[in-house]
Parts: sequence; structure tokens; C-alpha cells
Amino acid sequence: MEPKQRGRGSVVAAVAVLLGVIALVGWFVYEQSASSPEPGSASAYVHPAIGSSQTCISCKAVGHDFKHRVPYTGSCESCHSTVSWQDLHYRHLDADFNRSLHAVVGCSRCHTEGQLSPSPACQSCHAKRSPHKSGPIACGGCHSVVAWVLLRPLPVGHLSLAGGHERLSCLDCHKVARAAGAPARRCVDCHGTHHGGLTSCERCHEPGRGWKPLPGFDHAAFFPLVGRHRAVACASCHPANRFAGTPRSCSGCHTVVHIGLTKCEQCHTPAGFVPSTFNHSASFKITGRHGALTCSRCHLNGRYDGTPTRCVGCHGTKHGGLTACEKCHTTSGFRPSTFVHSSVFTLQGAHAKLACTKCHPNYKYASNIGGGGTACADCHDGPHGPGYTSCSLCHSTTAWLPTKAITHPGYIQLGTEHQARSCRLCHPTLVFSAPTRPCETSGCHAATIPHVGPTDCLRCHRPTRWAELHFTHPELTMHQGTNLNQQCLWCHPGRDYTKFDCKTCHVVNGIPWYDPFTP
Repeated sequence: MEPKQRGRGSVVAAVAVLLGVIALVGWFVYEQSASSPEPGSASAYVHPAIGSSQTCISCKAVGHDFKHRVPYTGSCESCHSTVSWQDLHYRHLDADFNRSLHAVVGCSRCHTEGQLSPSPACQSCHAKRSPHKSGPIACGGCHSVVAWVLLRPLPVGHLSLAGGHERLSCLDCHKVARAAGAPARRCVDCHGTHHGGLTSCERCHEPGRGWKPLPGFDHAAFFPLVGRHRAVACASCHPANRFAGTPRSCSGCHTVVHIGLTKCEQCHTPAGFVPSTFNHSASFKITGRHGALTCSRCHLNGRYDGTPTRCVGCHGTKHGGLTACEKCHTTSGFRPSTFVHSSVFTLQGAHAKLACTKCHPNYKYASNIGGGGTACADCHDGPHGPGYTSCSLCHSTTAWLPTKAITHPGYIQLGTEHQARSCRLCHPTLVFSAPTRPCETSGCHAATIPHVGPTDCLRCHRPTRWAELHFTHPELTMHQGTNLNQQCLWCHPGRDYTKFDCKTCHVVNGIPWYDPFTP
């Protein structure tokens, strides 16, 4: 016989002997009470017939007029028989009090005349004999009324008492009473937490198997073991049997290999780290000379996270600050450039013959000589002073000279003669906002001035021709309405404008102040 079976057999035998003793004691007590004649009574076993209208108290026999005190009132025959007063047949509503020793100890052991019925709870009578010193405990929940050692079946939800639990007494686990509404006891209440903090022991163990795992444990419910994970020892992922908090992401066990990247599954599978399943074109398409480069040329020290995808990220800014390399170059090589200059500035005339560095020193295309603009003045510092920056009005890209046909600005209009002459004749510095050279000192008209006096030719003449005068004579009182602007010699004979002579008009035939304009 197995040890477990022998233990259970000895308990059963002891209980059988105890039950036998209890039965003998009960029978003996019952016989003694039944064989003892009641004082003053008629024959103990022969009772005359009782009429249908008769009751015990209607009989005048000795003792028949006895009445119990409240609350134990009612008809005598509800408890007593005609055999003997002590032959009781009352049946308790709680069947436990109709069995075992409760049925033979006598009513007075629990019920006192004139007092309320005691509580049916076991502990109301047996509290002093209870081995549970933690306060009132409902004995009937675990013990039967036949004997203390005969326990009731385990309540629903109770932990199994198989395996190592079967050798334990109730008090090994139930050291204190469980408060009403308190949660049921769990494995961890006795055994503590294990495996790094796991508390649901019943998910993997049950008392009948000891600490051996339950059959059919599915690791895939937590983490599927596929590929090379199948060959890895448990301790590789669960050191010191710490199962709680075991990471489920690749980086939790394998650490970060490529700096900054943690989603290993995007490029690798459990079958092995090599070959990688990463599609480089999804992030950056490798074409041209990029295809011949090693990974470390762009991913220094394994830093794959945050690697730039624009040319300038690896090649830096060039040409004075330009960053959009793809506008002029391809991955096939930096040369030849695909840049079309006419998309920004058309190179024609003298510009087409210039080297790039003439406008872009040190190949700084982001800002040329004048600061990045396409206007002539951005490269050519205009010699004509402020206000004269629109070079294309007079010059072409073929060459500075000859100039285009020029419409002289301002109130001075150039005639045919002056239109063909060099600007320097009147503007020796070519700064048009500076004072112009006077006509008489220009080397053209100094020897041909036909009058004496004023030398500022432009005050009276226009450059178109000498006869085109624009001088406005000051108003004279006696000559109002007279066109003196065109008749200079009337008052200034001999072309001497330093003086005037009225006699030319007002002395005729010796008559002074003659008015030739009066009829």
C-alpha cells in the first residue's frame, strides 16, 4: 500500500471506532432513560386509550398538568409520547440537531425554561472548546455534527489539497479567520511570489503535480518560439528563473545594435540576423555611384537611425551655400552638370565667352559678384552714378560700345549732331548726376561763340541747333506783349549782351523815343 493510502485508511479506522463508541454511549443513555419509571405515574408502558377530544392536560393523572415556561409552550404530544415523558420525538428544523450526540444529550443541555432559544451556531456552545483562537468561527462550515474530526467536503473554490497540501492541517494555512468579503486565499499568500514577481501560480502549477509545470503549457500564448529561438535555453531569456517582466521586443534581449534603431523585426527575422530583409529603396534608393559604396560610408559606426536622405546631408553645402544638389547633379557623378543656365540667366553676347569664375569666384553659385541678382548692376558697378542702374537702356550684352540709340533724358534733347558724339564731351566723368562740362570749355564751341557776355550756352540755346532759343527775357513795362525773346539784336547791337542800346529802335530821323510799333 502506498503511504498516502495507508494514511487515509488509518483515519477511516479511527473514525469508525469513534462512531462505534458514540453509538454505544447513546444507546446506553437512551435505555437508562426509557427503563426508569416516572414517579406517581401509571404503568410506564401501558396507557389507556385516549379519546379524540382528550389532551394530556385534560387527564387528571399526576404530572399531567405540568406546563413549560415561555417560549416552550404548546401541546404535550408535540414532543412527548404516551410511552414515557422522556420518550421524546421532537424534530428540530435544523437536521444537524437530530443527529449524533445532539439527539441524546437532553433538551435542558441547550434549552432553559423561560429563556429564548440559543443560537444554532456551533460556536455559541463550543467556543471554549474550539482550537481556533482567532475569534468566533462558523464551525459548521468545515466540521460535521457527528464528530469534530469528520470534516465536510471542501467548499467550492477551495485550493486543492492534493499533493503536498494533503499533509497539512487546516491551521497551517488558516492561521487567522478570513474577514467577511475578503478575497480567497491564493498560492502566493503562503508561498510568496516567484519568478521575478509572478503571482498566478495556478497558471503553470497545481498541487497534485508539485512544482512541475502543467502539461500542455503553450509558450506561444506569451511569446512564440520560432526560428533560432527554439534552440535557446530558457535561462538565456529568463536568467535566475525570472519570468515576470521578460521583454517581448527584440531589443529587450539583443540590445540596440544599430544606434537608435529598436524595431529589429523591420530588417531581421528569428531565423537569423543575416540576410537582412530590409528594402533600402523604401527609405533611400541606391543608384549610380552610391551602389559601389560600403554601408559605413553613410552609416558611420553603425548609426542607421537618422541617416540623412538628402545629398547635402552627406556632401554638405557647396557653391557658397547651395543645398539642392539634385538640381544640377545626378548620382552617376558630379560631372557633367545638368544645370541649364538659361533657367536663371541667359548667357549671350560677351557673357557667353566668360569663364564661370568671372561671375562666380571660387564656384560660389549661391551668390555671384554682386550678391546673387541677375541685373547688370549686380555684377557691373555702374559708372554713371546713382539713378542710372538700368544698363540695358543704353548697352547690350554684345559689348559696352557702341551704345544703343539713346533718348537723352530730362529737358535737354540732343540733336542729330550731338546724338553721334561721345557722352564724355559733356560728361567727362560719365557720372550723369555730376555737373556737366560747359559748352564753351568742351573743346567744341570755345572758338565759335558769336557774342560777348554770357558763356552758359544752354541758358539760351538748345543742343539741337543754335537758332533754337529757349531764353525767356525778363518782362519790361514798356514792352509788354512784345516778343523780345527772339529779337535780341534790337537792344543788343553787335551781339554784345553786356550792354543794351535803345536808340536802335527809338531814334529815327533825329526824333527820339520813336515807337516803331505804334502806327
